[in-house]
Amino acid sequence: MIDLFVFDLGGVLVRDFDILPEAARLLGLPEDRMRDLARPDMEDYMSGRIGAGEYWERFRARSGIRVPENYWDTLFRPVLDSASEALARSLRPFGRVVCGTNTIDVHYDWLRDRGYYDCFDAVYASHLLGVSKPRGEFWLRILEAEGRDPGRVFFTDDMEENVRAAESLGIRSHRFVDAAGLAAALEEAGIPAAVERVRA
Repeated sequence: MIDLFVFDLGGVLVRDFDILPEAARLLGLPEDRMRDLARPDMEDYMSGRIGAGEYWERFRARSGIRVPENYWDTLFRPVLDSASEALARSLRPFGRVVCGTNTIDVHYDWLRDRGYYDCFDAVYASHLLGVSKPRGEFWLRILEAEGRDPGRVFFTDDMEENVRAAESLGIRSHRFVDAAGLAAALEEAGIPAAVERVRA
């Protein structure tokens, strides 16, 4: 029986969270170049091994570009997906509903302070866990903390590599496109029909 629901945050519960297009514009870079420059140190940052200062210093050393401010902070203004939030809340009678998110300190604080995590029973954030998706240890730590085996868990994420990684551990997983599709997947997984159908 599934009684633990693990939601990704960015791309599932919130939209417009990607700062890199605007950062690229401000720095006069093509977006694909900005992504190439940003990628190498993201795992260290999301796993809490480095902070923003070290991240941008590495970026400067790699690119020759000095970023004038912490864009991860100043450009981050996500928008809540109300349909996904309603669906997460509708699952509360059927088990624990938690967030499993790759994030960084400033984003975690911003979202927490504005109540974006309030629909969850717990938040498992990569920078606090010390490991990020798609590494299997990410889910294993959640399973241990929640006292669940993989067969009791349903996971949703907008990134295919994260969905595949969770499935490899025996976790039933769904690639998120919209809340209506997620509601249908939950029903297919045997969650009672009383789960609110939410139209995206």
